[in-house]
Amino acid sequence: MEHIQDYLSKTKSAVQKVFEAYNSYLELIEVPKRPGFFFWGDPDSEENKRVYAKWRIENKEVLEERHRRDEEFVFELFAKSTLAGTILQFAFNGINIFSKNNNIPASFNNIIKPNSKPSKFCIGRLIDDIPIGLIIYAGRNQAMHFDDKNLNELNKTVFNKLANWYSPTFKKWYVNDYYDLDNDNIIHYAGNILYKLEWSEYVDYEQDMLSMLQNNI
Repeated sequence: MEHIQDYLSKTKSAVQKVFEAYNSYLELIEVPKRPGFFFWGDPDSEENKRVYAKWRIENKEVLEERHRRDEEFVFELFAKSTLAGTILQFAFNGINIFSKNNNIPASFNNIIKPNSKPSKFCIGRLIDDIPIGLIIYAGRNQAMHFDDKNLNELNKTVFNKLANWYSPTFKKWYVNDYYDLDNDNIIHYAGNILYKLEWSEYVDYEQDMLSMLQNNI
């Protein structure tokens, strides 16, 4: 394979299947539709309590099914994230093979050395002032080594930049738990990384890969 187009062509069927498997888990939270209950006035009024109790009885089966499927979705989150990690691995391989980049953003030049492997990943559109190539790099590494709490400085820096954001409105910093490596409730962050990249289907992945690498010939 000489160009990214060759790589995408030869891996397309596999990546498409992984996206299909990844998205198949969404059915657990989409079907059946979650019923909604609305009321006016005081929620603790006897009338509203009576109406709500009746609604619970009328929707008993669907509510129980929704609860069961919600629990199943939570149980499957690790499996779903593992598939997301596979998608990141395909992207990582493509960048590692075809990127010739050696331009390092100023915010990373104290961590990334010129002509190093990570320098290849300093490409792509910016998200939170981070090239998406570096987000793929860090996301893939965390996914492949999710049991390792001692990721290197570059990986930690990328996640730290994703997790910490400043609110001009409230003039203070906040931490997004979805990317906070100190969040004990998350083992595998790959699904959250796909969400940040806005890769919900194969075409999203392909467009970014081509945008990053089609000129590296």
